[in-house]
Amino acid sequence: MNFIDLSKEEKEALHAELVSHATKLGGKNFLLQLIEDVKRTQESPLVNKDKHFSFSKGFVTWNKAIYKETFDLLLTAIITQEREGDVLKGLKERDQKRVTNMLKTLKPIVLTIKPKNVKEGEGFSLPIIDTSDAQKTKISLMFKILFFHNIEFAKKALGYKI
Repeated sequence: MNFIDLSKEEKEALHAELVSHATKLGGKNFLLQLIEDVKRTQESPLVNKDKHFSFSKGFVTWNKAIYKETFDLLLTAIITQEREGDVLKGLKERDQKRVTNMLKTLKPIVLTIKPKNVKEGEGFSLPIIDTSDAQKTKISLMFKILFFHNIEFAKKALGYKI
């Protein structure tokens, strides 16, 4: 996904959401530091069995372990969503069942992102699965920005002038 390809309304909504989350975390630099620290890890912090990831300005916790097989399937689902607009669209029946089970596993997971110093902000929570549109099955864009997209995407969204 490229920020330039988004509609004006999508850019404005994404900008507002990122600024809101950055403010709750301590500022834009805190949010960008989280993304950079995630990118520096060899293996995704999401497969950490402790359900905890510390970054230089704070920490991320989640309520259920994510196993390597589930994570690998999540990557495939994200690629499908980027191409098709829906995680389940265009899948073979066998693959659709595997992806559906992966989505059921990930749906109750909520990531909690907080700064180290409570004075910086209260932090925020983030689901992995986006349930805002009942007609489409999607992975949360904010989740993808924090853990999968290039940091330039976040910088462009944060710096977007309305």
